[in-house]
Amino acid sequence: MASLDELIDAGGLVPPGEAFDWEQAEQALGLRLPEDYRALVDAGGAGLWFDYFRVYAPGEQYEDRNLLDSAGVFEDLQIFWDNGFSNPPTDLPAGARLIAWASTGAGETLFWQVEEGTPADSYPIYVQDADGDDWERFDMKTTDFLRGVQQNSVRSEFFSEAFLDRAQVFRPYPG
Repeated sequence: MASLDELIDAGGLVPPGEAFDWEQAEQALGLRLPEDYRALVDAGGAGLWFDYFRVYAPGEQYEDRNLLDSAGVFEDLQIFWDNGFSNPPTDLPAGARLIAWASTGAGETLFWQVEEGTPADSYPIYVQDADGDDWERFDMKTTDFLRGVQQNSVRSEFFSEAFLDRAQVFRPYPG
């Protein structure tokens, strides 16, 4: 996992004092989490990437960045979709769920598309714009996505280049 190793080195990640309980997190969410994401967060990657992406981790101490709240985010999305307040991705398969794994200060949310029978390391990434109406899909692993943003080879029309600071690779959450 070259992207993982490159992100760990570039961000100067230091593992947190207490290990994450991934089994409990997966049980609470009802899914397998991508291995590269788990390895990144285990290495110390729960924090702010490029002064823009708030990568979630499981635990109450992360407040609004608690990965365990992500199932509820999808339930809220479904209510908005059912009531016509926003639009789902046009290519979202029936029965698939979206699990939020990061957000930005500008209002975008990053999701994995989770579907029965899809291996965790193959979850597509969806980016929802700040208004909740438009979506972009990226068929890549979590760490490949973040590394691509850092290298400016992964771009989204939703991301604000004015706020995205590739030189500020990583800042861990306090605590």
